Amino acid sequence: MPKDETTRGETDGRNEAAGDKRAVSLSDIAERMGDASDGGQVSVKDMISSVGKRAFGPLLLVFSLIALSPIGAIPGASVVLGALIILVAAQVLFGRDTPWFPKRLTRISVDSQKVQSSVDKIKPYLTKIDRFLRPRWQFMMASPSLYVVAFLCIVLAGLMYPLALVPWGVMAPALAIVVLSVGLTSHDGVVLTAGFVISAAALGLSAYLLW
Repeated sequence: MPKDETTRGETDGRNEAAGDKRAVSLSDIAERMGDASDGGQVSVKDMISSVGKRAFGPLLLVFSLIALSPIGAIPGASVVLGALIILVAAQVLFGRDTPWFPKRLTRISVDSQKVQSSVDKIKPYLTKIDRFLRPRWQFMMASPSLYVVAFLCIVLAGLMYPLALVPWGVMAPALAIVVLSVGLTSHDGVVLTAGFVISAAALGLSAYLLW
């Protein structure tokens, strides 16, 4: 079967994160998140299954988008989301083909209405952003950049723990991870470069807030 016809979520994890030519639509990811929220509660396992168990880039994007949304302001949510981001990014850093999650984390769930409400709010913006995304600056998608992105995501997600004590403090690192993840998911090296710049700004702002 040709590569372009493979089942969603069944491609090699590192290729999908690092530069597989099959870019993923951001609005499609939001739609999958909305589909996962059918029912009273949506678990982390549901979100992972809806996005694709091998999709490192989209998984980072989903978790960081949730951290950036009002759900991230729920006490304890940023801690769980930070752990999920670190777990995914660390596995990219160490070259795993598919992400692994402990069952205890995947069983955590939130009200599906909150997820659906967040999806409804961000989807129009993601649809607009999709129009500007395209594969560019593919040299930025090579392995060295992938590992830098993974390392940055770990550092930024780690900052979400102390910043959870600061009102809306997790927004800066979460935004940086979102932009980095968009670059990976859309295979857009221009966006990935912007993500590096925003990450530097987020690190500086986070240091200021914690100081």
